[in-house]
Amino acid sequence: MSASALSLLAAMLVGAGIGALYMALLWLAVRRLPQDRGGLAGFVGLRIARAALLLAAMAAAVALAVPAEGLVGALVGFIAARFAATRLAGRGTPAGAAWK
Repeated sequence: MSASALSLLAAMLVGAGIGALYMALLWLAVRRLPQDRGGLAGFVGLRIARAALLLAAMAAAVALAVPAEGLVGALVGFIAARFAATRLAGRGTPAGAAWK
């Protein structure tokens, strides 16, 4: 069975939304890590939140019986959100950053 273009677009948008939320949680965790009090605990807590987000998304996909094409579309959207987040994060980086 082939999925319609509209359902694939919807799956990509949902995947991009989940990806954006995942990247926002990751950004928040990394920003809290250097804090003296509770930095590591916050990092671990936000890691659990990111894992719960992905598990909830997969559980929803199974419960809604999303076809394989929809899962691939969501994955493409997630990867697009990750690509956009890394490009946006790279803009504020000094030219001689040690991690680059």
